[in-house]
Amino acid sequence: MNLVHKFKETCAAVLPICAIVLLLGTTIVPLGKELLSLFCVGSFFLIIGLTIFLTGAELGIVTSGAYVGAHLTRSRKMPLILISGLVIGFLITIAEPDLLVLGNQVETVTKTIPATSMILAVAVGVGIFVAIGLARVLFQIPYRLILIAGYIAVFALASQVSPVFVAISFDSGGATTGPMTVPFIIALGVGVSAVRGDKNALEDSFGYTGIASIGPILAVVILGFILAGNAGATGALTIIAHSANSAGANSNGIIAQLSRDIPQNARNVFVALSPLYAIILLFQVFFMRLPRELFRRISLGFLYAWIGLILFFVGTEIGFVPTGKALGEALGALNNKWILIPVGCLLGAVVVCAEPDVWVLTEQVEEVSGGNIRKNVLLMTLALGIALAVGLSMCRVIFGFSIWYLLVPFYSIAIALTFVTPRLFTAIAFDSGGVASGPMASTFLLSFTLGASVAVGGNPATDGFGVIAMIASTPLVAIQLLGLLYHRRETRALKGGEK
Repeated sequence: MNLVHKFKETCAAVLPICAIVLLLGTTIVPLGKELLSLFCVGSFFLIIGLTIFLTGAELGIVTSGAYVGAHLTRSRKMPLILISGLVIGFLITIAEPDLLVLGNQVETVTKTIPATSMILAVAVGVGIFVAIGLARVLFQIPYRLILIAGYIAVFALASQVSPVFVAISFDSGGATTGPMTVPFIIALGVGVSAVRGDKNALEDSFGYTGIASIGPILAVVILGFILAGNAGATGALTIIAHSANSAGANSNGIIAQLSRDIPQNARNVFVALSPLYAIILLFQVFFMRLPRELFRRISLGFLYAWIGLILFFVGTEIGFVPTGKALGEALGALNNKWILIPVGCLLGAVVVCAEPDVWVLTEQVEEVSGGNIRKNVLLMTLALGIALAVGLSMCRVIFGFSIWYLLVPFYSIAIALTFVTPRLFTAIAFDSGGVASGPMASTFLLSFTLGASVAVGGNPATDGFGVIAMIASTPLVAIQLLGLLYHRRETRALKGGEK
């Protein structure tokens, strides 16, 4: 456990965004002292919260995930493995901070999609596809086959649902794979792959996050059919232009808001985390029987995660969400609305390089590849991809065209590349799409895009939502293209050696 190291990582994630916001908020689009003060306070809580949460996740959630995955595989009981994967995937998703933020944003903007219904639907989708991911490794099912089948189902169903649900469903696929879900799923998969121990086990350590991302998209699309049937018509959706989250800037005082938000978030996070801890406790009592000191450390990790998530949500509610929305509105209200595009590209590049999960994944890739796949090269590739993603999202906000014009080409190219890209890079690419859309994207960039959509007179439910989906889709192409370059370089090196 290293709080100092996690604090440095979190500062690297949050402070660049803070600097950009403060620069823009005091020059081009003045946001006012009160809002900027709340933003600074919120940033402080978010930094401390993420630091404590990531420490707790590493100490308790990742550790327990690895042990559970290893124990399930050693048991050789296929029904137990698959059912446990489904239940654990469901429970870990309910506690995912990115999803909770997205659910609240969706409910606020649409007024007809309840956050609770969406979160439960997404959790079911993740649980099912975590089980599918485990089955893929155990039965050695080709990774490409699951991706093709999954996304054919996604696009076939999404083409029949309201445009509102299309953007939100793909956003949920990115937001679900955040700082809670990703470490646990990766640890679970590594535990399963390590016990299998054959020549492909190392490559199969990647790809779980990419598969898990399919489940939420399908789940929200199906939820769209259900809600449309209950409402009588999808056109009944009411779009609220001004989100309630912007009320943070008009609060009667920081102390009053903290006294209201902290107890409420403490209860919500406890309800979200306790089922997962109960499952781990059951495994400890009846199956794993880890040493008492080790399980005490795991329990302490869950306590840290609880405290960290409370502070994280307080920070987003006080500062990040309302300020992101206000900044988007202010830039969108300028005569030169095109400025949203370069600012979006800049924010996208900064955000992806600062996401904690991105650093975890790139370090793991560099370690697994023996240093052949350099962390800095992966980060640069991701930064270019995410900058493009947010820039294109700003184009959607300004011109109001359908997200289908972006999703279909990107996913078609991504699936086509799986036939020629080295297997390891395909798995890394689809994992990268999930980890790139972390807490900074789900809190700040989504709020920024929704605010910009309101300012230009667009429809936030169709034009604002979708930015997380784009952040999750561009790495699928960028990393696979990088894989082709690596493969070509290795081929040339081999030919040169033969001469």
